[in-house]
Amino acid sequence: MTNEYKTSIATELFRLAGSGKSKTDKYKYSQVELSARLGISNATVSKMISGQWNNISDAMWRKVQATLKLDMDWNTGATTNYTNLMELLKAAQERHLTLGISFNAGVGKSHAYVDYERYNRNVIHIECANFWRTRSYISNLLKACGIVPSGTMEEMIECFIDHVMGLEDPIIIIDQMDKLKEGPFDLFMDMYNYLFRCCSFVVSGVPALKKRILRGAKNDKIGYREVLSRLHGNFLQLNIPDHSDVEAVCKANGLDDEDEIARIYNLSEGDLRVVRKEVAKYFLLNGKEVA
Repeated sequence: MTNEYKTSIATELFRLAGSGKSKTDKYKYSQVELSARLGISNATVSKMISGQWNNISDAMWRKVQATLKLDMDWNTGATTNYTNLMELLKAAQERHLTLGISFNAGVGKSHAYVDYERYNRNVIHIECANFWRTRSYISNLLKACGIVPSGTMEEMIECFIDHVMGLEDPIIIIDQMDKLKEGPFDLFMDMYNYLFRCCSFVVSGVPALKKRILRGAKNDKIGYREVLSRLHGNFLQLNIPDHSDVEAVCKANGLDDEDEIARIYNLSEGDLRVVRKEVAKYFLLNGKEVA
């Protein structure tokens, strides 16, 4: 890993936690909380921030970069979905709303959630995985709060709820919720019942999430009717990325060739992941780097 990349990572760590061990209003985390979120020692975080890099392996730097979802070689394009989601999340957080979003993969949902969490306070954001069991789910929620997971499952759940209750206007974003097994999925209602008066919730996934909740409610599966009612029986619709969205992404990353943008748009079929691959391919074939 280059020193330029390490500097970018260290700058982001400083932006999040500053150079002191105590949390202040200026920073989102204390260094202790940030190290818990990253799953590394507080000493390592401190050394990264202060420039003492000699004994820190490239593997450790890559782990921090991946955990923080820092994308060194890509710039955000202000697509319609990105702009709308950032505004929607802000409104939800301010008004303690509960929202359901179930829409196609590749339209920019997860990217917007990552950016919203990065630049706003008291945002608890996780991306669920198929292999998670209930303990993994709770552990990742705690890590997202900057808390080291420990104790029994009941103790961890209580720790999480107590922590969220103490935050000012928190928002919990559960992305890719459709991947959860029944155990962790069922915990949503328990958390909601404790926290809905002081907390916002966003549950998000591909169309399978909406189908799962509707089917569970129809079959009177325990908890599903409650989940659907908390979402007011409604899932918010996003937009299939159009030509202007693809153009925004391309130009944000230094690709201005209108013919190439049109080609990428026609190839993408509404999937921004394809756009990213094609932009990278364009610069590779033309001997250039992404802006």
